[in-house]
Amino acid sequence: MFIVDLRELPEAARRYILYHTIACPLIFTWFMLPYYLLVTGLTVLEVGLLFTAVNLAAIGVTAVIGRFFTERDVRRGLVLIDLLGGISSIFYGFASGPLASLIVFAGMLIEKISSPLYPLYQAYERSVYPRDRLKEALIWHLRLPELAIVVTYPIFGYLLGVLCPHPYCIRAAFLAFGIVSILLVPIQLAILPSVVPIKAEEEVVEEPRWLRLYVLAELVFTLAWSLAPTLSLVYYVVEVYEGGLLHIALIEVSISSATILATFIAERIERGEGHGVLQAGTLLTTLGIVGVVAAPSFPLLLLAFHMVRLGDALVFIFKRMWLYELVPARKAALVPSYIAALREALSLASPMIASSLSMIDPRAPYTASLTLFILLLIIYRRSREYFGES
Repeated sequence: MFIVDLRELPEAARRYILYHTIACPLIFTWFMLPYYLLVTGLTVLEVGLLFTAVNLAAIGVTAVIGRFFTERDVRRGLVLIDLLGGISSIFYGFASGPLASLIVFAGMLIEKISSPLYPLYQAYERSVYPRDRLKEALIWHLRLPELAIVVTYPIFGYLLGVLCPHPYCIRAAFLAFGIVSILLVPIQLAILPSVVPIKAEEEVVEEPRWLRLYVLAELVFTLAWSLAPTLSLVYYVVEVYEGGLLHIALIEVSISSATILATFIAERIERGEGHGVLQAGTLLTTLGIVGVVAAPSFPLLLLAFHMVRLGDALVFIFKRMWLYELVPARKAALVPSYIAALREALSLASPMIASSLSMIDPRAPYTASLTLFILLLIIYRRSREYFGES
């Protein structure tokens, strides 16, 4: 059966996917913040320095968080993420006047405190997604939330990019997003079952060399995108296309539609072909980035980003399967947290580097990331044996 039925997944997995679908549109604030900072007078370099300064405040916290939640209910960490995200958005909503920069910094710091908790999403997924249905679970994990983005982002983009593009409207939107995020907390507590990783089933870890290879691939992938973060995308659209939040929303819709397409493609691919998917997906992403660097007309730019995400989404499904097969449930919080800590250490100064590259040329961050994606192609060649290909 090619079309995977969501009802075939366990109830806990379905509830988690449903919650993500409800909450996913709120991450539009990730694009609103750098856009707001740019249109209110900061240069791209100043915004990059601000993000880097905030990164410095969270060094070493991620691994500690993972160890803490190895023996505690992971759901509490997920609740804390939404709560801190809502509070930070409310801070951004009040960022005006002479203290605006200080208020924004405080909000970013609050939001950054939640970032070490992000590996808990993987811990929760590892615990509620059945080991024998990982691909099916990950397909729906992507499909429904991305569909929510396709529906909501054009509305957000039109409201804040056409009807009322003024800074005070963006601040009002921050307040609205923050309140909604906080109101989602009791819903999260109501629909998500508790999960304590150490109480889950014991499993045998695969050979450590495959985990090392996964970590290497994940770190290179992180470095590649850390050179072209959200700030780079926003600045690229503003400078090259003289665009606003509607243009950014349309790019994200193109990206999300590519993710949805990738889920239907992945349904038809067997696990044993994972090695080929990792390489083909990375190659497609690389070609898409070449298209972005070419700075084509805006419709062609949408197509280029569509290619980028189509490759990324295919890689995500099989790479996440790879991780969950390697990591036992009892270490579902610890291992991803250590990996995330390494990622944060490597990308600590990436906002400053990316903004410096953007100052040279808005396309430069994407040019820099190309080299690392080519390196990923080489790394993924070594995964052939793991996925069982001859």
